[in-house]
Amino acid sequence: MPPVPWSWRVATLLVVLPLSACVKKSTHQVALSNLEQARQEQAALRAELQRREAELQDEIDAQAAEAATLRARIAELEAEMERLETRLARETSRFEEARDEVHRLEVVLGERGSEYQRLQQRLQSLSAIEREVRERNEIYEDVIDRFRSLIDGGRVSVAIARGRMVIQLPQDILFESGSAVIGQEGRETLSEIAGVLAELDDRRFQVEGHTDNVPIATERFPSNWELSSARALSVVQLLVRGGVAPESLSGAGYGEFQPVASNDDRESRRRNRRIEIVMLPNLDVIAGTQVPG
Repeated sequence: MPPVPWSWRVATLLVVLPLSACVKKSTHQVALSNLEQARQEQAALRAELQRREAELQDEIDAQAAEAATLRARIAELEAEMERLETRLARETSRFEEARDEVHRLEVVLGERGSEYQRLQQRLQSLSAIEREVRERNEIYEDVIDRFRSLIDGGRVSVAIARGRMVIQLPQDILFESGSAVIGQEGRETLSEIAGVLAELDDRRFQVEGHTDNVPIATERFPSNWELSSARALSVVQLLVRGGVAPESLSGAGYGEFQPVASNDDRESRRRNRRIEIVMLPNLDVIAGTQVPG
């Protein structure tokens, strides 16, 4: 059974006392003793209650202080989070800008790479052209040396015209007027020329016939076109007999339409009547120099 609370004990004593006037003295002493004990218990309980209240207040104060600290920390963290969010937004913007810049640079790099390749191809082409020009000039100098006697004798002239080496022979040493038959002096001259050209087996040559502007109208040659073409082909055939590879030769007739003089006098017309053996540019080099774009 649980102990009887002190308040009940006090109440019981207050009720019992008037009824116990005649109670024995020993019984009275017991009651007084019980009352004193109740009072002591009440004081102890009050002291315990005050102690517990003080402890509880201390705990409440500690929790309040901790709560204040936590609120302050939360405020700091919220402020820090706001700063971080602001910084994140700024860094995200910078990252987007950097990514766009990287993309732009990649595009530029790709363009520069393509441009570099084009420049490399162009450089290679220019180098090939330079080699071609150097080789042409070496051939030109060699031909000049080997045709020195023909040049000095006025039977041949050699020059560079429009980037091509041109061996020019006047009509007088090759053909009679209105004829496409090569004479003796012409055959001897072309024989010497064929001996040199035959050694240039990696080169192509075009024989070009030219006339003055005096018209011709014979059964065989209705115009200067036919006469100049027939003369060019006669030279081609003689060069082939002299050892020049036929696949490296071609013939063309230009009539009076590519004069080198005015045709106003006899000397000018004589200069226009001519055969030209043209060393054609290396077509492989020309094809290699065509850079797209």
